Amino acid sequence: MTNRELLSEELLDGWLAMSLAISNERLVSAMTFNESMVCNLLYRQQKKGLPPLTATDLCSRLQILKPQMNVILNRLEKNGMIERIRSETDKRNVHILLTEKGIPLYEEAHREILRLPEGLIERLGEEKIQNFARVMKEVAECFREMMKER
Repeated sequence: MTNRELLSEELLDGWLAMSLAISNERLVSAMTFNESMVCNLLYRQQKKGLPPLTATDLCSRLQILKPQMNVILNRLEKNGMIERIRSETDKRNVHILLTEKGIPLYEEAHREILRLPEGLIERLGEEKIQNFARVMKEVAECFREMMKER
């Protein structure tokens, strides 16, 4: 095996280990990983005062199929976390918003999630984590570009 092939194998092993560590664990007790990702997007959108998102927006941003998104949204709605409001300007669009109950529940869940990176900072140090975060963002962007080229 060439050095490049060995490095590719090492990168893949690290990628898979990280993916499994994250996706096989419930990061917060109140909701699934995908539910927390949906709430995160809705929360950020609302806090910035931007227009509400639709299920199609959420599917696109999280790369989740529509049927799976419907399951997520139905569960969040059943739990009182979100509400769906038909657009007044275009009746075909349904806006999805965190509810008054959902916002503090999400904020609590977010604080719970932040304990994980805080633990990493404590164990690995600020400098390593700053470098790792920067490289992770670069890798994610590069990967997105490569996937578009496929």
